[in-house]
Amino acid sequence: MGSAISALMAYEYGLDFTLLFADTLIEDEDLYRFCDDIERVTETKIVRLVDGRTPWDVYVDKRWIGNTKTAHCSTELKTIPVRKWLDENALPDEPLVLGMDWSEMDRIERAGGNWSPRPVVSLLNEFRVLRPEYDGILKRFGIKKPRLYDQGYSHNNCSGFCCKAGLGQFKRLYRNSPDVYKYHEEQMELAMAKIGPTAKPFLRKTDFGLTYYLTLKEYRLMLEAEQEGEIDDGAEGCGCFTDD
Repeated sequence: MGSAISALMAYEYGLDFTLLFADTLIEDEDLYRFCDDIERVTETKIVRLVDGRTPWDVYVDKRWIGNTKTAHCSTELKTIPVRKWLDENALPDEPLVLGMDWSEMDRIERAGGNWSPRPVVSLLNEFRVLRPEYDGILKRFGIKKPRLYDQGYSHNNCSGFCCKAGLGQFKRLYRNSPDVYKYHEEQMELAMAKIGPTAKPFLRKTDFGLTYYLTLKEYRLMLEAEQEGEIDDGAEGCGCFTDD
């Protein structure tokens, strides 16, 4: 929503802007509806950048699965396509606007270093727009917010999937979208088979001080056996667009 609110602010204040959407091809279908609404209101066609691979394709190509420390899917499917488009279509001093606010200053600062010398700016900070105002702004423009937020996710990327997420988010994904969970479970099994013995899943669980890794299949079986109570693991995935 931060990116969408930034687009609406740029439109409302009469700024000259281009809207970019780096599609990972595993996005929630309601995100495309949301993009259509933003296009309609801002009277601006979104430039859709598509690498052609999914995150799982990237994991197989690179021979390792993304994890809580590094999400090379974001680099390959978002950063590289956007950087290429900017190099070909924008002047070096034209700023890149990211939908992050004061609560994510660490991400803004990392992005500033990674995208230098191109300036990185936050319109949310410049216009002092706070997150509690997002719903009201969308309502004012007649736009319904993406459904993933109502399902409890803090982001609207990759249909609720993220290799940086913890057990809590994947429990939510399993409960809210079992078909999506099943897809990623199957993709993980295929990726691990193709990569071989060096492949390592990203879900981590700690019992009695011992940390071990779980595949999505193993975690589903635990959930089905009701071996998991209320998980207070608040680790939410998605720090996209700011990694090196």
